[in-house]
Amino acid sequence: MTLLDAVLSLSEAPARDEALQRILRALARVTAADALSVLTAAEDGSVGVAAQIGLSPAALGMSFRPAEHPRLRRATQAAGPIRFLDPSEPDPYSGWLLGSPGEIHPIHACMAVPLHVQGRLAGLLTLDACDPHGLRGLRDEDARVFAGLCAGALRLDAGPEARCAIGPASIGPAPGSRSAGMQRIEREIAVLAPLSVPVLVTGETGVGKELVARALHERSPRASRALVIVNCAAIPAQLVESELFGHRRGAFTGATAARAGRFEAAHGGTIFLDEIGELPFSAQAQLLRALQEGEIQPVGEDRARRVDARVVAATNRDLRREVAEGRFRADLFHRLWVYPICVPPLRERREDIPALCERFAAEIAAELGATRVDFTEPALGALAQGAWPGNVRELKNAVERAVLRRTIAEGKRAAGRALVVRREDLDAIDGGAPERSLAPRIELPGERPWLADTALGQPVELLAEALERARREAFARAFRAAGGNAATAGRLLGLSRSFAYKEAVRLGLIPPAGPRKR
Repeated sequence: MTLLDAVLSLSEAPARDEALQRILRALARVTAADALSVLTAAEDGSVGVAAQIGLSPAALGMSFRPAEHPRLRRATQAAGPIRFLDPSEPDPYSGWLLGSPGEIHPIHACMAVPLHVQGRLAGLLTLDACDPHGLRGLRDEDARVFAGLCAGALRLDAGPEARCAIGPASIGPAPGSRSAGMQRIEREIAVLAPLSVPVLVTGETGVGKELVARALHERSPRASRALVIVNCAAIPAQLVESELFGHRRGAFTGATAARAGRFEAAHGGTIFLDEIGELPFSAQAQLLRALQEGEIQPVGEDRARRVDARVVAATNRDLRREVAEGRFRADLFHRLWVYPICVPPLRERREDIPALCERFAAEIAAELGATRVDFTEPALGALAQGAWPGNVRELKNAVERAVLRRTIAEGKRAAGRALVVRREDLDAIDGGAPERSLAPRIELPGERPWLADTALGQPVELLAEALERARREAFARAFRAAGGNAATAGRLLGLSRSFAYKEAVRLGLIPPAGPRKR
């Protein structure tokens, strides 16, 4: 049925780009590829990403010149499918491939198929996998079939409103492409990545500052070395210097052995200091020395050590105010402020929301085994108009909840089915409390009636009971969505299988397993 779905895409899709997206979804169900894309050829010889699955949203609309990328040059000159087997060969998508949510991985296996329309090259179909052997199961013949479908889709007259902007030189983003803010960041990353200067990434919580840091590393000459991520807010103040710069044996109570710090671990690579505004004042002087002189001094040692690590820092604080109020060193601030990259909040780049919703829905659909997830126009319109104070992270959670609610409302497993998210599956979009009348109510054992607050029109209950009820409801939704499978439910909840199982037993959602037979 997968091939039939792809063929029907040509006749049922309203436009070229939607047809391409449907074909890629069908191909994704029969391969182990982590990312798929269709690049279209432009008159100037460049190729641009017109449709994709599994790449960073910022990749949509990017353009490449095959002369500058050996793999693309070989692919455009090939007569049929071509596989790239040398892992040391540079790949144009390096740093753009999304493995698990929030993580960008290098590409190990890559395959490309040229798309020809009326005897001329119209574009490329590409497949990428994190597993070096991830594409061995795809036959060249099958790749040719899907490439032929993509070539057929390229013949559809999409019309000006359905076309994606190709390349960063576009005057403005077309519907379905990246926002102007993300195009600006892409240009900044392209210039800054090859350099070794410090970069400060600013923006609200949840906008994706870490992804910017990963892109800077993956597109730099340091990409083959380590990217060390440090959450400065998560390190106890008394251990910050030891964690960052290391210590010698006996330097303090508990230092039973010498230990290298995070800077030494990042030697030759990049160190990402997240939430740098939380760094204690006492550790800021050592960090300044590392930036200025390329030297660190482990705790308890008399001599400094040379270290070569590119520093990328991030904060959601106003560091100018922190300097003015004496909580952040002015000299360190100016050393970091070589070129700041400000990631705009989601409310300022609403053009990106539909593509983000589609990506997040595809991720949860893969967890549930659903063939795809679509959105009704009212649902997508509501999502696009949300305030999203938690930015991309909050949007992702909202989409996942909506998909789970739709699965539960239909009363059957999502595996092998297509789901359609409706407006009533969504939380209140204004950032208030969820609209209880919109989501289906799940009756769970042990619940007590809620007391009504007539003044506010909102339910009131004891905090402990509210937390326990929310916990039970979350576990119930996850186990129902997972068809009772503890491992899948644990992944949906971000927990281990064993903990998810034990907690579900404690909450009375599933019976405990009997004793094992010997």
